[in-house]
Amino acid sequence: MKVYPDTKIFIISPGNIHSGGPELVHQLASQLLKMDYNVYMFYLPANASFDPADPVDPFYKKYHIPFVRNLEIDHKNIMIVPESSSLNLYVSTKIRRIMWWMSVDNYINNLCNILKKFKQNPLDSTMPKFFYFDKDDSNIEHWVQSDYAKIFIKNNGIVDRQIYRVRDYLNEAFLQRASHVDISQKENIVAYNPVKGFEFTQKLLKVAPEINWQAIRDMTPEEVQQLLARAKVYIDFGNHPGRDRIPREAAVSGCCVVTGRRGAAGNPNDIAIDDSFKFNDTDDNLIPIVERIKDIFTNFNKNYESQRKYREQIMTERAEFDRDVKAAFGYKESKDRLKKIAILPNLHSDTLELTKYLSTNNLGYIPKFIVDDRVAWRKGVSVKSDVIRTYDSTNYLYTGSLLIPIISVSDAAFLYREQRIDKFAIFKQDVPQIQEIAPELGIKAGDLLVFNRN
Repeated sequence: MKVYPDTKIFIISPGNIHSGGPELVHQLASQLLKMDYNVYMFYLPANASFDPADPVDPFYKKYHIPFVRNLEIDHKNIMIVPESSSLNLYVSTKIRRIMWWMSVDNYINNLCNILKKFKQNPLDSTMPKFFYFDKDDSNIEHWVQSDYAKIFIKNNGIVDRQIYRVRDYLNEAFLQRASHVDISQKENIVAYNPVKGFEFTQKLLKVAPEINWQAIRDMTPEEVQQLLARAKVYIDFGNHPGRDRIPREAAVSGCCVVTGRRGAAGNPNDIAIDDSFKFNDTDDNLIPIVERIKDIFTNFNKNYESQRKYREQIMTERAEFDRDVKAAFGYKESKDRLKKIAILPNLHSDTLELTKYLSTNNLGYIPKFIVDDRVAWRKGVSVKSDVIRTYDSTNYLYTGSLLIPIISVSDAAFLYREQRIDKFAIFKQDVPQIQEIAPELGIKAGDLLVFNRN
C-alpha cells in the first residue's frame, strides 16, 4: 500500500490491556516510526478498566507511540485493524484499510458473539456492519500473521494480490533471558498452559500422574521464563488460532515442544517441528503422547537437536518482520534519511542549545528524544519551565519549533535496541556524567556523538 509524504497511519488497538495482540500492534507502530512514517495508535475500550485519559497499558509506554482520540478520515491515510475488531473497518470507507489476521478463531468468535446478541433481541438495534468476505470489500488489504490465516482467507475468496505476510516476533527482553538458559540443567518437567486445550491435557495428567506437570498460571513473564528454562517439555493441545507466543517462548527456552494438530499447528510452517512431535487430541493418542514425553526425558539432547530448525526460525523473526512490513508498504529507505538522535545525559541549560544546534544545522541528524530520568514522563513529574510542555502525562522539551519527548534511561536503551534511536549526542564536558548510565544504554562504538561547546 502506497504511503505518501503526508499519509497518517492509524493502528487500532484495545486500550489498557496487556496481551499478545496489543503487543504485536505496538511492535508494528514502533517499526513504522523507525521507517519515518506518521503513525498513531487509536485505542478502544476492551474492558471496564479502560481509561480514555491514559489508554496506554504500562507495558507499552516504553514504545513511546503517539496516540489520538479521533481518526483523520482522508483518502491518503491508512487504518490498520486487527481481525477481532472488524466492525471498525466501517468507520469510513474514505480511508484506506488493512485488516490484520492475527487470530482466525478470534474473528470467528467475535462474529458468533455479534450474532448471538442479535438472536436474543433482533429489534434491540440495527445489525452492525462487520467483515464477511463481501465483494464490496475488495479494496481492503489483508495481512496474515500465520499460514493458517492465509489458508483461511484464501478459502473464503481473498486473492493473493490482496494478501501480505506480516508475522510477529518475541519481545527482546524474553529472548535476552532465554539466551542464558543452561540446557544441561533441564529437569523432567512438562510445562503447559491451562487455558489452551485443558480438557485434553487433564486426561494426560490422569493417565500419567507420575510425570511432573506444571501449569503456567498466575505468573509474571519472568516466572514463565524461569519455568520454561527448567522444563524439558512444553505441550499445547489448544486451538492455535495463529502463531501462538508461548510455544515459541518454550522453544527458545530450550523446551521440546509437543502439540496437537489444530489451527496453525496443522501445517509444517507455523510450528516448524517434526511431525513426530504433533498428535491429534484423541483418546487413542494419550498413551503415545506420554511415551513421547518420556522419550524426550530420556533422550533429551537428541530430541532437542531435532527442533533446531524451529528455534532458528524464531530467532530470525525480528528481521523477517522488518522485511515483511517494508514489503507491505513498498518501503525504500531514502539516501537523505536523517539519523535519529537522543540527547544525553540529563536535562540542563545546555540541552536546549545542543538540541537547537542539531535541528537547525544541516548535519544529517534530527533530535528525537531527551534522556532524563528526573523529568521523564514515566516518573509523572510535572516541571514548571518555559521550555517544558506536558501533554497526556508526557513531558516534552519545547524548542519553539519542535516538541521532543523526555524519556528515561531504560526507555532510551529499549528504543536504541529497537533502532528507533540511531545515535546519542552529548557535549564534551558532560562525557564523565554518562559513565553511570553507559552500561544500561549499551552504546556501540561510533554511536556516541561528542560536540564541543561554541
